[in-house]
Amino acid sequence: MTQPTTRDRMISTAMRLFRREGYTATSWRRLVEEAGTPWGSAYHHFPGGKEELGVAAIALGTELVTGTIRRAFERHSDPADAIRWWFGKAAAALEREDFRGGCPVATVALEMAHGSDALTTACQEAFEAWRVVLTGFLRERGFEAARANRLAMSVMNNLEGGLLACRVRRGTTPLERAAEDVAVLLGA
Repeated sequence: MTQPTTRDRMISTAMRLFRREGYTATSWRRLVEEAGTPWGSAYHHFPGGKEELGVAAIALGTELVTGTIRRAFERHSDPADAIRWWFGKAAAALEREDFRGGCPVATVALEMAHGSDALTTACQEAFEAWRVVLTGFLRERGFEAARANRLAMSVMNNLEGGLLACRVRRGTTPLERAAEDVAVLLGA
């Protein structure tokens, strides 16, 4: 297995810190220290500054969530079971992070939606990518196109709301209930 590059370490560190602490609260200095990279590497790899790094971190988060969705549907033929598995993974990760983590895009989206066109576009693309992947898997499982699309949006809304509620309540019950509510939607 190859070692991650300096650039890769900076991106994964940014994703983790932005998810936990927020975009504006995460300084360049903190990013460089946490990533264990030389100071000069920040502007070398990201000449567009923190915003460019933020876009890259969102792209990594998009890729990771898309991979989780794919694994969920590869492991489970029943869409409700796939969603339960996915939401369960999200709940377990949130619990491991002491309810400080969550979606790798949501915190940046909430914080920067009106502050940066580049970050807003990256967040829009992330949510769209997840909707497309979910819709595709639901279509493969027999749902007609319009219903699959609506259900994909409902799944994402339930996940995001569940993650937020879990962070506030410091418990996984909201995600567990959201998974069951989605299961009902899928079975209706």
